[in-house]
Amino acid sequence: MIRVIIADDHSIFAESLQLMLQQDNDIAVEGIALNGKDAVTLCMDLLPDLVLLDIKMPGYNGIEAAKIIKNTFPDIKIAILTTFEDFENITQAFINGINGYILKDITSKELVLAVKCIICGFQVMHGPAGEFLQREFIRLSNNMGYQQQQLKDEDIKIIKLISDGKSNREIGELMNYTEGTIKNRVSRLIELFEVKDRTQVVVHALKNNLI
Repeated sequence: MIRVIIADDHSIFAESLQLMLQQDNDIAVEGIALNGKDAVTLCMDLLPDLVLLDIKMPGYNGIEAAKIIKNTFPDIKIAILTTFEDFENITQAFINGINGYILKDITSKELVLAVKCIICGFQVMHGPAGEFLQREFIRLSNNMGYQQQQLKDEDIKIIKLISDGKSNREIGELMNYTEGTIKNRVSRLIELFEVKDRTQVVVHALKNNLI
């Protein structure tokens, strides 16, 4: 039996979800919370297999509740069930360890299938949310490819010297350029990487295996 908790601040919707899920003999809804804080408390009391969390709730929102639940009970599966499909919500949800991101226009059969897939260890991205995330990954990948194409061997050397703690003047001396030239090259890297300063240039290059 898959033991589920539902957290949604609209009680009628939460009760409808309960009816949808309990049509399946393998699923039992053991509690309903109307805010994120109560969802955390129910998890502590009942230790369910899976929690369905709305994002926009009083107390803790769904993302905050997911973080607390995962930090306290890492084995509990969590699925966000929401109308919000923007990139920030999706990425924050997965950063905080959720196992599924489901939109509220899902059918009852799809919801039951999603719950069972999550319990079996799959990451579930429902419909438009998955397509949205895929588009963002493609965009970021294309942007990274553009950055790699724009980099020259000298740029890589400059970034490595910055990571070694060298100043623009010291880098210029080592590479036989003026301090002003190095400053301009660093400014170009800051603009290309869309970061704020030379330190973030190095961090960005390391994270993306550019050096």
